[in-house]
Amino acid sequence: MSDPYAGELNRLHAEIDHLTTVHRTAAGLARALREHLSDEPFRLADQLARLLAGELEPDDIPEGET
Repeated sequence: MSDPYAGELNRLHAEIDHLTTVHRTAAGLARALREHLSDEPFRLADQLARLLAGELEPDDIPEGET
């Protein structure tokens, strides 16, 4: 392989390594965010969104949560 091709190949490998690292980091952040939001605020926001979308009726929400 001549030098111009070797340089381009090395650059592409570095870019792939970088994108793989970014992807793995983003996946870890997504997992952490999902775990963080799985508590009470997420549940209430989900109920509100479902109520506004017509997927829930006011009677579907327990009395203490309104």
